Amino acid sequence: MDYHALAEKLIDLQYGLHQVPANRQLSILDKGIFFALNYLMAQHKAVHPKELSKEMAVSSARIAALLNHLEEEGLVRRTADPEDKRQIRISLTEEGAQLIHDKRAEVVDILAHTLSQLGPEDANTYIRIQTKIIENFLREG
Repeated sequence: MDYHALAEKLIDLQYGLHQVPANRQLSILDKGIFFALNYLMAQHKAVHPKELSKEMAVSSARIAALLNHLEEEGLVRRTADPEDKRQIRISLTEEGAQLIHDKRAEVVDILAHTLSQLGPEDANTYIRIQTKIIENFLREG
C-alpha cells in the first residue's frame, strides 16, 4: 500500500473538510476562547495558567492576555493556589460554564446531523478510526 499517496489524498481531503459546516463549528472549539473554556470545563478543577499554555501550545504572554480578556468578560476567575500562594489557578465562572455548555450543545447538534447523514455503520466507523488515530498517537508520544 502506498501510504504517501494516501497521505497526499488526506491533505486534499482536509481542505474539503474545512468547507463542511460541522468541521468549521468543531474547529471553533480548538481555538482561543472556546478552547480555553472547553479545557477548563473538561478538567473539573482549577488549573495553573502554564497548563493551559502547554495545552494550547502558546506562550505564557498570550495566555495572560487571553485570561485577562476572559476575566474581564466574567468567564473565568483567578484565585490563589492554596498550596502555593505565589501561584494562581484559573477556573470557570457560572457564566463561563454556561457559555461553553451552550456552544458545545450547538456543535453537538451540527455534528449529530452530519453523522446521521453518514448512516449508523459509517458514523461508527468514522468515530472508531478517529479514536484509533488518537490512541496510536498517544501510545507513540
